[in-house]
Amino acid sequence: MGYSLRQFRSQDSQGVKDLILTILTREYPFDRSAYSDSDLDKIAETYSGHKDSFFVVEENGNIVGTVGIKEDSAEDALLRRLFVDPKHRKLGYGSELLEMAIKFARERGYERIFFRCTDRMAAAMKLCRSKGFKEKDSLEVSGFMIHRLELGL
Repeated sequence: MGYSLRQFRSQDSQGVKDLILTILTREYPFDRSAYSDSDLDKIAETYSGHKDSFFVVEENGNIVGTVGIKEDSAEDALLRRLFVDPKHRKLGYGSELLEMAIKFARERGYERIFFRCTDRMAAAMKLCRSKGFKEKDSLEVSGFMIHRLELGL
């Protein structure tokens, strides 16, 4: 199977939105209230700044993975939308997406990357920790924990 890891293109919009909303609905229905999904209707605009980017994994014409880097401050980036289709997990796509996002953040001069996730997102937390992220703090919201992980660049 051929796949490509690349920057988001406008024609990816519907595939990205479908992938992320499907995963959120199936795997994290109770966590959706903790996160806004307003960026999914305007990914190109949301991630269009010089220090922002959005990457996808495309396999056989389908979007099967995503990750975004968004400026939070001059020194800090937010890692966002780290998702891989369940049928495509354990193939290294998440790791490659995360490495691409970290590389981009370094190239743009960020000092830190922050990733917020709930305790139900154990696989994403484990992946981030394997790349050097450390838990900075956590907060209980509506019966679940939101964790903030940090990677120093």
